[in-house]
Amino acid sequence: MTKRILVTTMIIMTLVGLTLWGSQPLSGSWTSGVTFRPNGDFYQFIRSLESLLVVDYTMPGFAATSTSQFQLLGYIWQEFEVIGTLGAFNCQVDFLFGPSTADYIYAQFIGSISIAGLDMSLHFAQLSDAVLGGVADGFAIRLAGSVGAVDVVSITEMGAKIADADFDGITIVHAGSGLERSYATDPVVFGQGFTGQKVTVSGLSFGCVNDLTTTLYITCAGFDFIKFELDEIAFGLSWLTLDLDLTFQTTVKTIGLTPALVLGEALCIDVYAEVLTDAPVGTNTTNTIYDAYNSITGISIYGLGFSYSWDGITVKELTVFDTGRYAITTHEYGSQLEEIVESIENGHEYYVNYWELISIEVERDGCCGGTNSFLANTYFNKTETALFGWGMTHLEADIAVSSTISFTTELEVSTSGVDYIGFGIEVAW
Repeated sequence: MTKRILVTTMIIMTLVGLTLWGSQPLSGSWTSGVTFRPNGDFYQFIRSLESLLVVDYTMPGFAATSTSQFQLLGYIWQEFEVIGTLGAFNCQVDFLFGPSTADYIYAQFIGSISIAGLDMSLHFAQLSDAVLGGVADGFAIRLAGSVGAVDVVSITEMGAKIADADFDGITIVHAGSGLERSYATDPVVFGQGFTGQKVTVSGLSFGCVNDLTTTLYITCAGFDFIKFELDEIAFGLSWLTLDLDLTFQTTVKTIGLTPALVLGEALCIDVYAEVLTDAPVGTNTTNTIYDAYNSITGISIYGLGFSYSWDGITVKELTVFDTGRYAITTHEYGSQLEEIVESIENGHEYYVNYWELISIEVERDGCCGGTNSFLANTYFNKTETALFGWGMTHLEADIAVSSTISFTTELEVSTSGVDYIGFGIEVAW
């Protein structure tokens, strides 16, 4: 109880402080929307209810942002962020709270400075016991510099990891709603102490190798791995490149050789294709795991795309040939053709029943400021035997009544009827 009182007091004091500090006015935006299921029962009538309030406050050398996120389940996130500059020193501070339970969840501090071509930064983060796997805290020191064309990055981990080419940082998921917040610093243990050292050297060149990246990683338990990477090896073929990864660990060597096609764009048509190979992943008696290929057996075209824009109108078409491996992401994730495995890894939603999309998007200046927009996405069912096989149409409209106020509406209709209808408002100041 005492902890919750302290957390609630901190939230109130921070909000009041941001409001009263200095004489500059607040700016920000408020976005709210609700969608309904006309065919649902009483308890399922409201499909979603979301609201996002962002308040920005700028003062000399500093910018502060408060982000409040609400959903049908309640008050999900309260985040505070401050970014500032003091001479050559830059800093960033983030706090995340779970207001519905009055829980402090996460804090992050990043301080950086550049001196004589050397970039130095300190990352500190703390995770509370409100998160599954907490409590944890720790910090990391990052040093980066260049020697000629060679770039060197050193990361010393003292109980924390920071986002880089091998690591995405930390993502905190609200279990009830699925909403996420991501940050660069991930505390992995409780209490500070040496946990790892990573050194990455890139831009190395010798002989026929133009760009070699080497990464060495050592933990408190000893040697973890050393990795060599070569990207986009052309071998004189403009239409084919190869990415090579060679990783040595204590008892295992992993080889990855990934071919990729470079087809470019013909007019306004995109061809989605991959190189076919005949070698499966396997392990031999020398503890070498192979993800390499003996030979290239062919080229598979798994999708086609068409896109053209003129005078504020964009027409787009996507067709998926290999629906077992690839899918079209939902409009919230860009309506892109993406591998299903990649969509799952990135948390992207996609349609499993549709193999083709025809989209029309129109944008026009509003009569009183702002922008009016209209989107119509029509999807075709992959199991339908009739011509075209219409499956679902998604409609969105954004109407600006002024430069700061706009109303939104959306409608989704499928073969089963009206799936949902929604209304929203966005206010900026």
